[in-house]
Amino acid sequence: MMKKVTYLLLASLIVSMVACSGKKKRVEKVEAPEEPDSTIMVQLQKVTDDSITFLQIDAKRTRTLGYADARRSNSVHGTLAVGDTLAVVPMFKQKLALSVVNVSELTGLWMFEGNSGTGMRLNADGAACDVGPSEVTLREWKLRNGHFILVYVPADGSDYNEKSDTSTIISLDKDHFSYTLKGNEKRCSKVKGQINCSISTRIVTEPFMYLLVKASNLD
Repeated sequence: MMKKVTYLLLASLIVSMVACSGKKKRVEKVEAPEEPDSTIMVQLQKVTDDSITFLQIDAKRTRTLGYADARRSNSVHGTLAVGDTLAVVPMFKQKLALSVVNVSELTGLWMFEGNSGTGMRLNADGAACDVGPSEVTLREWKLRNGHFILVYVPADGSDYNEKSDTSTIISLDKDHFSYTLKGNEKRCSKVKGQINCSISTRIVTEPFMYLLVKASNLD
């Protein structure tokens, strides 16, 4: 009888050990930290075949960086025109520019090709607004490490939490702009327009805080 009880206890212990060893540990998903933005805003002073000399606006310092590698990798967007404002992603130790975007050419009123009456306005202060019917209400735009980012909320007012989409710039000049957003290519043509966007005021409501972006007619 004792042997039988002992065997039963051993059997129960073995089953318990197997069950415990078979349990999978719960692994929490940890998101990778966002890559720091290295973009600097500059005013172009001089251009050669393989280098640009500019005034770094925040540091009030003149620097020269090579851009040949960036040009070969299609990371130079817009005309390198002296006096224009550029967004540059630098590698100061290597004296290289990884990405160059002409902000002076990027800002303005863009109308989408093949979609009559719709477009967007990008202001130099980072404000953005949509033109014509749209599923979203644009709030702002920015350049982050060479990528073009649009910040928006749903146009139907269903959600005031700002969302952002990161796109890849395909080409840019003073009259044309194309970029890829969610796998779709967007082509734009610049026009001289009267629509301007401004971050006019900050409204605080519970539980949301958001920027009111106002489109105004400048006639």
